[in-house]
Amino acid sequence: MTTTTVTTTTASAADRIQRCEEYIHRPRTPYLARKARYDAACHLLFSARARISNDDILADVGAGMAELDMCLRVDYGWRGRYVPVDGWLDGTDLETWTPPRPFDWFACLEVLEHLRDPDRLVTAMQAHATRGLVITTPNPEVWDVLSMDPTHVTPISRTMLHDWGFTTTLHTFYGKYQDGIAGLWTRE
Repeated sequence: MTTTTVTTTTASAADRIQRCEEYIHRPRTPYLARKARYDAACHLLFSARARISNDDILADVGAGMAELDMCLRVDYGWRGRYVPVDGWLDGTDLETWTPPRPFDWFACLEVLEHLRDPDRLVTAMQAHATRGLVITTPNPEVWDVLSMDPTHVTPISRTMLHDWGFTTTLHTFYGKYQDGIAGLWTRE
């Protein structure tokens, strides 16, 4: 049995890259089965409230395989600038990372539940977003989030998201009705 450890701030960049490499190569569902979370994020980004444009820059925090970028471009025709941020790329530790500059949009899909202090990252992204932030996360009212994945350490509830200023919608991401949450925060 293989166990995955949660990245800590004391790990070196090389250690974080190695852990991310192992995590990203774990068996997972096919892209089309995961696509619901990307569609939910895109729907919010293209909503009347958000209106992402081809002039916007989106930083995808915890980008993984950059599948959000593929969905934005192939299914939604978006032509803006996409900036992936992920430990797999350079050892970025999202427990301590702060955006190096402002971006129009941040996306943080299926990431917050992996952090010990998700409030810190949300606050940092909100401070650096000129337009807004979109997130997705498992719904703790439907799933025992901590048992879904050994790297999950913090269930993110709709109440937490509302307290951070997000509007939320419920979705089916993992096969159970309304088992996922998508949230949108805008600077407006």
